[in-house]
Amino acid sequence: MDSNFIGVKGVADKMYRHFLNLPPEQTEEEKLYASIRDAEIQWKLAESRFNEATDPDLIDFATYDIMAAKSRYEYLIKTAKKQMGL
Repeated sequence: MDSNFIGVKGVADKMYRHFLNLPPEQTEEEKLYASIRDAEIQWKLAESRFNEATDPDLIDFATYDIMAAKSRYEYLIKTAKKQMGL
């Protein structure tokens, strides 16, 4: 069968996305890459909040927030490396 054949469901999905002005469907690799970028941004924002915090309770929260964001980033990097076979 022709590799360009997408069938009725594929055509309907493309039309639906076109008329609603939605971005094209992402591959799993693109989703992972976007998640890594988001995790890195969240990590930097957490560090920024820590640097601006003055209240001891906020400093504690910011510390845990940094640790969580860093852990998520490291997990996604490890997942990406595993998928690439590194």
